[in-house]
Amino acid sequence: MSVEIERVPLKGSPLCSAYIDEYERVGSYYLAGPSTDLDSYRAVADQIRARLPEQAWQRLGDPDLTADPDVRARLDEIQQSRGFFVSTGQQAGLFVSPLFTLYKALTAARLAAQLEERLDVPVMPLFSVASEDHDWAEVNHTYLVDVENRLARLSAQDPGLEASDSPSPPIERIALTGDIETVFDSLVQHTPDSEFKSSLLEPLRDAYRPGRSFAEAFQIALAHLLRGRPFLITRTAHPYVKRATRDLLWADWEKRVDSQSALLARSEALSAAGFEPQVPVQTGTTNLFFEGSLGRDRILDDDGNARLRRSSERYTASELRRVLEETPERVSPGALLRPVTEAWTFPVLAYVGGPAEVAYLAQSQVLFALHGIAAPVVVPRAAFRLIEGKVAKVLGKYELAADDLSGDVTAAINRIIKDQTPPELRASLDGLRRSVGEALDRVEARALEFDPGARSALEVGKKAVLRSIETLESKLQARAREKDQVMQRQLEKAAVNLFPKGAPQERLLNPYPFLIRYGESLLDEVYESVVTPLG
Repeated sequence: MSVEIERVPLKGSPLCSAYIDEYERVGSYYLAGPSTDLDSYRAVADQIRARLPEQAWQRLGDPDLTADPDVRARLDEIQQSRGFFVSTGQQAGLFVSPLFTLYKALTAARLAAQLEERLDVPVMPLFSVASEDHDWAEVNHTYLVDVENRLARLSAQDPGLEASDSPSPPIERIALTGDIETVFDSLVQHTPDSEFKSSLLEPLRDAYRPGRSFAEAFQIALAHLLRGRPFLITRTAHPYVKRATRDLLWADWEKRVDSQSALLARSEALSAAGFEPQVPVQTGTTNLFFEGSLGRDRILDDDGNARLRRSSERYTASELRRVLEETPERVSPGALLRPVTEAWTFPVLAYVGGPAEVAYLAQSQVLFALHGIAAPVVVPRAAFRLIEGKVAKVLGKYELAADDLSGDVTAAINRIIKDQTPPELRASLDGLRRSVGEALDRVEARALEFDPGARSALEVGKKAVLRSIETLESKLQARAREKDQVMQRQLEKAAVNLFPKGAPQERLLNPYPFLIRYGESLLDEVYESVVTPLG
């Protein structure tokens, strides 16, 4: 396989970095203990079994959860043995994008296998698709590097949304249009032919069929890629999840004053310690959202009643309760409450997150405590960089590390070109010009002593010699510029593969071009490369 899987540090906010490198400094903000200690997981397992209602395991028998026989078999094991989940999740990016979506999933799978072996209890990976989000513009596109080493953007259009002034519905309810066929054809055209292409793209095309929910398409495609390691993949707007969480959402409404007080205190504590809270918290807000006339709208506490922030629609407490009972899909948790609802729905032993999630879970801990739910161990996901042979060749040629192309790519390339151009060349040419000029002056002086009439001939000869030096210099400069241009083109191609738009590869690029080139065995290689906090 001509691609190197390079493990890289997970970079994020100072709070995330401190959690990874200086746990003692921030450990008081996390309830479950360090992710490097197996006893942290044991303690959470004991808390889950003591606090979580038995129905959390009983519900796993619900046929709506999955139709996959392998997943169902694993769920039966979890149910019968009162096992656990290692959870992670992400928005429903187009064509399972970006790369780090798979890195999250494979970290969760690896950790689940380790915990199952060391705790001697069934542990299954769980992936939660954030399908209640309304930001269509954030998920409707993906990027890839095409066969010409150019960055291409593929985007699924929804004329119904674009032509209307009405609010965007949740991703759960956005159906793919016929346009997705054109987007898929672009994916085919922008990727190389290979022995793996057909077997990879046929299931992807089947998943992203016109008429299917965008979120469900993502779920089906992801499940296919992860089929070798049975995952429970669910959606935050799935009816099963909405039924299971409505009581907890109501409880958070009833405890809204204590909830916001605890969150504000935690934000103040983080700020005092020098950390910027990941999610801003304001007085008078709640952790709940309501789908009203202007779309998903935060619920404010209006003297005991619910008022929507943007539309100002009002609901009494009893009306809000009735909505939760009859149409629970209209009420959803905010970012800080979402991991709490998940741990209420499923026995989650550990949560695998990226930099933002590691940071905001420091705030969510107070909500776990408020509702008496065991907080899972927070585990930073693995991070990788895929260095293909063509990129490795360029890096080797110029003796560069991948990180030399990070940040402002143009500035980085200019700096590298300057460093690669030998300063001795111009100094040598300047020295040549000086020494030849001095030698010609000496020749002229002696010649004029011998033949005063030779001045004109000497002037012509001197100019010819100096012109030859200028010609040499021009040719050398032209070759240097040509070399610089070649170098620049090669570095630009390497940079677009490693840091497209200046961002780390894993945050922007789609996985399918890599899978088409190297096959699904690449996922196995990434899985084997995952190093969890347990080793």
